[in-house]
Amino acid sequence: MTENENMVVEQQAPPEQGKKNRMANFKAGFKEWGRKQIVNLKRRPSNIALVFFVITSLVYMIAYSTVAEMLYGGRENPVIEWSALCSFVVFLFSILILVLYLQAFPKRKKPNVVMLVLVGLFAAVMIAMDIICYLELQDVFAAATRPLTPEYYASENIFLAHIVLVALSSAVLACTPLIKMGLMKINTRKEVESTVSEMSGPLELEDAD
Repeated sequence: MTENENMVVEQQAPPEQGKKNRMANFKAGFKEWGRKQIVNLKRRPSNIALVFFVITSLVYMIAYSTVAEMLYGGRENPVIEWSALCSFVVFLFSILILVLYLQAFPKRKKPNVVMLVLVGLFAAVMIAMDIICYLELQDVFAAATRPLTPEYYASENIFLAHIVLVALSSAVLACTPLIKMGLMKINTRKEVESTVSEMSGPLELEDAD
């Protein structure tokens, strides 16, 4: 091997070091994603209650087929008087309340008080309708002379679950100012290393001639 020949040595990181680097990058990316989500919530804390209302509406609309089967099977039952109408109103309001909520919190504008009042009113009406359906279903259980289909018992759980979800969503909406105060206390500032802090040693100043 002559003196003019150059030797290039490729240094490869061990597999363990590569795994650690990938894990560190994943953690850093996940942390940055979480920071951005908190920043977005600071700007629009009303999105938290919106998520609760969306989940509540989806749960009821998906489970409405079971309620409809129960009402269709008991359509000749004299005890069931208002459940069909009340359940349909709840289904309709589950969609309209989301529209009202989006109108209540427009982007870059102050909350619309009228729409907020309508959201609260719709939530109260849905809870009242669910209670009517639940009470009529209890009368069906009391007056039953033969075994009922599983849809009756499933509908009972659906009404109770929907009452709880609507009440919980309304409570989260009412606590939005408190939630915003808590979010503002979270430090989401991105740390940027200053070039001044990296400088070491005294600064030499030269006098101009």
